[in-house]
Amino acid sequence: MVAGKVKKPGKRGRKPAKIDLKAKLERSRQSARECRARKKLRYQYLEELVSSKERAICALREELDMVITLSNWGVVQKAADDVRKQWL
Repeated sequence: MVAGKVKKPGKRGRKPAKIDLKAKLERSRQSARECRARKKLRYQYLEELVSSKERAICALREELDMVITLSNWGVVQKAADDVRKQWL
């Protein structure tokens, strides 16, 4: 007994409305279709993102190789200049 009222035994809250089983199943199917579509779009986005990052990595590796090659060539040129200076 709370504040002079007698509690009735049973479930609390709203009673669920009687929902047509077919309508409920159709909503569930529609929700599943939408979920799969969102998942597909998410995976497409992630695959494109990975692809663009891989292209960027390849470009940076090529640039690094070029810098290393030019650096090595500069070291060789400096060594050749030093040898020439010693003999001249």
